[in-house]
Amino acid sequence: MTTVLAGGDSFIWGSELADSPHGGEGGYSKSTFPALLASNYICAAYPGIGNFEINRRVRSYLNWLKNDVVVMVCWTWPSRDEQLNSDEYILDLQGYLEFHKFKYLFTCADNCVITHNSDINWENWFLFPPAKESWLTTEPRGFYQWAVENKYKCGPEQHPLEQAHRDAATLIQDKFYELVKKPI
Repeated sequence: MTTVLAGGDSFIWGSELADSPHGGEGGYSKSTFPALLASNYICAAYPGIGNFEINRRVRSYLNWLKNDVVVMVCWTWPSRDEQLNSDEYILDLQGYLEFHKFKYLFTCADNCVITHNSDINWENWFLFPPAKESWLTTEPRGFYQWAVENKYKCGPEQHPLEQAHRDAATLIQDKFYELVKKPI
């Protein structure tokens, strides 16, 4: 059975979702969009971490998860690492996953992480559709941007709630299943 290992910050941890209402204190949620795509799920995410730590935590988990793993990472704001961009961390994890032949899918919380670096394997990325209102944007979006712009209900600390995660899972599922089934 394929295991889905998800990395990210509070959005992937599931802060403010009903089954993880207190962020890191109560354990991760099984209602996030990566968890909804998996029958066997492990979360390496944690609230408030930056992209360096996301990279480190995913690699650490992969050291003991050896067989049939698909990695899904939702990169966060580069400012959490006091960086202008996160290409170094993205490329490092991408290289590690490709070298070890792990299937993976990257996305982001906010499209500010996108630098259009030609070394990044954009075929293994999913970006959410742009907002319908032209005054918002025409650019593909990160999960958080997409949820806010589409007026999904958020908790008091501004984390998108269950309906946003369900709809995100529906949007991303074709790309995810394509990668899961694609031979390496």
